[in-house]
Amino acid sequence: MHYIGNYLLWALAACILCQGSFAADQPGYICLIEDSIQNQCDSICLTELSPRLNEVVKAQNQGNTKLETLKVKIGEVQATLEGQLQGVEAKLEGQQVVLSKVEDSLAKLEGSLLAVQTKLDGRLQGVKNKLEGQLQGVQTKVEAKLDKGLLAVQTMIEIQLQAVVNQLQAVLNKIDAANVAVPALSTITIPPSFELIGNRYFQIVNERVDWYTAERRCREMGGYLASFRNEEEINAIKEKLVDWPAYWLGINDRENEGHFVSVASHKPGIFFRWRDGQPDDKSHDKNCISLFKGEMFNVNCTETRFLICQADNET
Repeated sequence: MHYIGNYLLWALAACILCQGSFAADQPGYICLIEDSIQNQCDSICLTELSPRLNEVVKAQNQGNTKLETLKVKIGEVQATLEGQLQGVEAKLEGQQVVLSKVEDSLAKLEGSLLAVQTKLDGRLQGVKNKLEGQLQGVQTKVEAKLDKGLLAVQTMIEIQLQAVVNQLQAVLNKIDAANVAVPALSTITIPPSFELIGNRYFQIVNERVDWYTAERRCREMGGYLASFRNEEEINAIKEKLVDWPAYWLGINDRENEGHFVSVASHKPGIFFRWRDGQPDDKSHDKNCISLFKGEMFNVNCTETRFLICQADNET
């Protein structure tokens, strides 16, 4: 329509100009100003412009038809694209829903896995602690049984060895007693107050002192804390002892646990008459020997007892 309006304006302008004069020799229609006939130029202009206007209108109609067709096609394409877009959006929304469900499922699965892992960790730790406790208990029991068993075996072996040594020594003592005569009084010096008991000289002191003081007292009197060669000597001196308290002897294991040595000869003791269950120095603090009612006990050296001294240093 814009083009038609422009064209009409040009046509009107041409009609107005027709009111002037044109040269007589110019081709085409001539409209003279002097003509008395009015509007003759109008019919000429319209006659000339009508075909052109028809062409313009026809072209305009064809353009409008094409434009409408183009609009229809554009609308169809737009509708198709919108339909496809809606389909894509629907698919995306469906996939988003599925994705959300998958994420929810994954979150739940992660929570379940975490809970299961936590439970498993707790159970594993409980089993570990229980096994460690049981293992520690078994280890403690085994160690206690081994210690007890080893100590019992060691004690039994020591007692058996000591019994064998005592038996051998008793045999040797009997052999020596059969061949050794009592030395003449003129060949040895007997300290004062010592008396002959059996085949040897002893002195019994009824004064309660610790073992160290007892050893010193015997040395001050010219003798030594006593030890015995055989059972006959113990039986002979037992008749002169009181029942309480016990009496210190010179045999001890102060230097080497389990190895009893005489303070007179510095040699291992040759005869022992242990009370049942003796020696029992589990704590290793009973290193001195006392005689009570004819039997030997190992006791702490700081306890107080009476004492027995011997004149010689051969045993």
